[in-house]
Amino acid sequence: MSVKASYAKMNQYIHLLTSTGIGLPTDLWVPATTDAPAQNNWQTALGLAKDLPDLSTTISLEGYYKESKNVITYREGANFLMIDDPENANEVKWEDNITSGIGWSYGVELLAHRKSGRLTGWVGYTLSWTKLQFDEVNNGNPYWARYDRRHDVSLVAVYELSKGVTLSGTWVYGTGNAITLPLATYPLQEHYPVSPDWQWTYNVQDYGKKNNFRMAPYHRLDIGVQFHKKFEKHERTWEFSIYNAYNRRNPFIYFVRTEYDYNPNTGESTSTTKLKQLSLFQLIPSASWSIKF
Repeated sequence: MSVKASYAKMNQYIHLLTSTGIGLPTDLWVPATTDAPAQNNWQTALGLAKDLPDLSTTISLEGYYKESKNVITYREGANFLMIDDPENANEVKWEDNITSGIGWSYGVELLAHRKSGRLTGWVGYTLSWTKLQFDEVNNGNPYWARYDRRHDVSLVAVYELSKGVTLSGTWVYGTGNAITLPLATYPLQEHYPVSPDWQWTYNVQDYGKKNNFRMAPYHRLDIGVQFHKKFEKHERTWEFSIYNAYNRRNPFIYFVRTEYDYNPNTGESTSTTKLKQLSLFQLIPSASWSIKF
């Protein structure tokens, strides 16, 4: 049995700038500058570990708490990608489109690791919370970070079927990312002062609170078989594997689509707004050959 404690204070001179909309996630790395000073953090952790020699297994339980300052994010409605006007992009100072704030994370981690025997691997589970707060975002109220992941599970197993042949499997599960979805859409009329008869109608979306929606949870199973052969000076391995063996359609991005249904009997059409998802990397078989000297 062992008790472990740690304290760390860190500075990070590169920032991760993350978008939490439903479109293509654009995670940008930007440098620390005078107007966007380096992020500084401190973290403390306390854990217990227990060896079980009869089972060749170690079990550990650890809790942690972390605070971060000078975290950055987009201002409300800001975007310095300049997609609409790329010719004038150099005239825009990207630091004017961000705001800085604080963040904190805490949670517990449980791990059981079997290191020897015909069956090896580990079972890991993490329960965690991550929040952010900016004076100029979400009315100054704290909100869940995009990568806040309440539950995280990993199961890894490697079984020695015979001398030179092993089977492996990995299953992972994670709570979906927090993103911002529109709650409602309504028409807005703008009148021009030149003439009261001039008006323009366009749709306005109400997004409510920041990161008010969770993407579907992420999970998948990877399986494989490895054929090892040892030579005098090296070891050769053939591996045949399947990524996402049960073809889970994990969401990559969400988008809103309006679908229309026309009724030929009445000549009227009705519309329905639906939330759609795009998935990447479904079932993928692969083969590899490697040499270890």
